[in-house]
Amino acid sequence: MNIIQKADPRGLTSIELGVDACLDRLYGCFRVNNPKIDGFSAERDVEIVYGSGRKIKIHIPEHMRVDLPIDKKLVNSEMFSFEEIRDNGDSMHLLTMRAGWNQTETDINRMIDLNPAGSFVAKLKGEGFDFPVGTASAISLGENHSWIGMILVHPELRRQGVANYMMQECLNYAVGQGKVINGLDATPMGNSVYKALGYVDSFRIWKSFFPLAQFANQSFNAKRVKPVQENDLDELIRYDAAHFLERGQILGRLFGDSKKYCFVHRHENGNIGGYVFARPGRLRPFIGPLIADRQKEAQELLVAVSHALLADGCQDASMDIPESKFHNPAICKEGAFEPEEKPSNHLLVKKISPVRHFIRMYQAVDCNQAEVLAKNFAVKERLAETDPRVRRFGETLNRSVYNYSETMAFLEYEKKVLQQRIWSITGPEKG
Repeated sequence: MNIIQKADPRGLTSIELGVDACLDRLYGCFRVNNPKIDGFSAERDVEIVYGSGRKIKIHIPEHMRVDLPIDKKLVNSEMFSFEEIRDNGDSMHLLTMRAGWNQTETDINRMIDLNPAGSFVAKLKGEGFDFPVGTASAISLGENHSWIGMILVHPELRRQGVANYMMQECLNYAVGQGKVINGLDATPMGNSVYKALGYVDSFRIWKSFFPLAQFANQSFNAKRVKPVQENDLDELIRYDAAHFLERGQILGRLFGDSKKYCFVHRHENGNIGGYVFARPGRLRPFIGPLIADRQKEAQELLVAVSHALLADGCQDASMDIPESKFHNPAICKEGAFEPEEKPSNHLLVKKISPVRHFIRMYQAVDCNQAEVLAKNFAVKERLAETDPRVRRFGETLNRSVYNYSETMAFLEYEKKVLQQRIWSITGPEKG
């Protein structure tokens, strides 16, 4: 069942606010008069689904206009609210479409179900209005770790500190839950935001598209590579935990949602030598995680899952690939959002297009950084050091100091050892 049960943008030609309460909530962002960007417009044409090439006519009665504060950021005003997502999963899905992301309704439901208390919505609230403006999630990886994602803000609310606020609150939540390793995959634009919260770079990941047909005539050893069965899961989860972090609950849900696209490789002695999961996407199927002992096992698993996707009529697929799996790495200038040259010559896929990159990051704050980061935040936000937001952020940073040694050790181990066996990465938020 569709999460967006009324006024899905994929089927709309126009939106008129003030007629239906459901539309007023879902598309309330168009009511905003944001002094930091273009401001309010009662009539406009908007490409809501990014990359669709189709604009939707928006009409907002003048009396529904919502003015944001001029003298402060929205997040520092009484109009702003941040709370558990509850029945606002439709806004999360809408935001992924506006960003051009690949998540399906199943992906959104899975993320929220995995940790409802760690799935959030940012709202604008006041007399005559109550509507979402952003979403975020902090999903548990086992008992001790977390993954932050889905940091999405409607474009009409940009430059109001919403993304930074949501990121801080996700971090507050994760550290408050006793999570030790707190990771994320950042866009180049978000990288500086996360560094201000104590995150450090690990390695680059490339979202890449490739045609499946190139694997149609390739074979794999069907005695070694077989569809994953229920009784494989416990062993597969242990294998995965040895190559990343424990995430059994997530893998169990991924398997349950897309069993026919899950394969495991076993060596002659019966031990697991690798596995691959794939799942449908809004734009194209996503293959990942793909973890294998060696390139040979990874190749066979990729062929097997490609055959399964081809059998269902899929033409291409996407993977999130560590840059180390390209023979020729990207050429990037420090501080530049886009590389001068993208990576090339992938070790498994001949015809592949790296489209955009992420930076894997982990929060790692030592005792000398915590106070500096809190003070920098106060200066940037023009808040007093006694402000509750500054004090709470400082407390979170001080608690994070206890995680520093373990996080840095894992970061180095992942970069130098674990990454060798990771061929396609996934996080609970990935689509």
